[in-house]
Amino acid sequence: MTNKQLQISYQNKWHGSSAGRVIYPKGLIFIDNMIYLTSFNPIDDHIDDDVLLKAHRNFAVNRISEAGVIDKVIPDWVGRDIFSLDNLNKLGKLEPTDSVQIKLVLRVQKYACQHLYERPLSQDQQITMIDDTWNRVSATVANTKRLQDWLASMSQLAVVVEPNELKTVILERLKSGLELYEH
Repeated sequence: MTNKQLQISYQNKWHGSSAGRVIYPKGLIFIDNMIYLTSFNPIDDHIDDDVLLKAHRNFAVNRISEAGVIDKVIPDWVGRDIFSLDNLNKLGKLEPTDSVQIKLVLRVQKYACQHLYERPLSQDQQITMIDDTWNRVSATVANTKRLQDWLASMSQLAVVVEPNELKTVILERLKSGLELYEH
């Protein structure tokens, strides 16, 4: 069963339904307390590895509702050294990477903070009470797009206090979203 393509039914993050897709699996990885299937979307062989790297994708295992092995061999390029798990990690494709660690400080509404006790942002996460409504959360985390997506989704429940660069990025994303509703 090794080196075979995989057919999965995958529930997209923003859609309620699952979509069938064929992928070239590489392995299981652990990111932000979740397990992902790291793989490549089907693409023709190419001389430029950067073109092939654009087909790389991490699929959250909990959003895969069905999976089955297809009797088709994965293309040889998937086995190249540049696409090994170690190298994909060095390239930052398996998030998080050590080079983008930040000290995150948030102000989070108390009731919205409950899941952070069960699923901490990092091993050094600390939660302290500010007042009856707000908690302060600090943690060393990877500054990834996934983190930024989560912070933007928490817009009414959490505020980035530090670092200022991340606060600016989230503020710009929220302003951009507001502009969509103003037209």
